[in-house]
Amino acid sequence: MRVYISVDMEGIAGVVHESQTDPTTPAFAAEYGRFRRLMTAEANAAVEGALAAGATRVLVNDSHWHMRNLLAEELHQ
Repeated sequence: MRVYISVDMEGIAGVVHESQTDPTTPAFAAEYGRFRRLMTAEANAAVEGALAAGATRVLVNDSHWHMRNLLAEELHQ
């Protein structure tokens, strides 16, 4: 079974308003790195769940902003 996972920052735990997902918003720019880590952690949880359910291949797509938010070095291998 192959699984496709699309991850967007607006849906992760801890984000309560879309302005928190915009790195150009001065009030939230300092927190943006934390949201990137949370987004990556939640993507990893979804990957691990898919593998536990029998997936043989998992493709993860970063669907937020310019699509450069997931921390590649922290993604599930």
